[in-house]
Amino acid sequence: MSLHPQVKVVGNNGQLSLGKEFAGQMVLIEQLDKGTWLIKKGEFIADSEKWLYQADNLAKLDKALSWAETNNPNENFDEIAKKIEND
Repeated sequence: MSLHPQVKVVGNNGQLSLGKEFAGQMVLIEQLDKGTWLIKKGEFIADSEKWLYQADNLAKLDKALSWAETNNPNENFDEIAKKIEND
């Protein structure tokens, strides 16, 4: 890993190689200004999954999964369906 500035050339196809050490990794690219970009390596959450990390939703999901592991499913699906419809 180099901590010194590097000069790279953008290819004819518009691509820039960061090097094999970053192959397959996700990066966030922010354009700060015309001709100025900030590149950060990290993990990112899909928009459709962001709700999990809001408030205490993740804790609620963990609690529900723990409960499901120790409780057998109720096999009377018709009764459950009626209860859901009435709520």
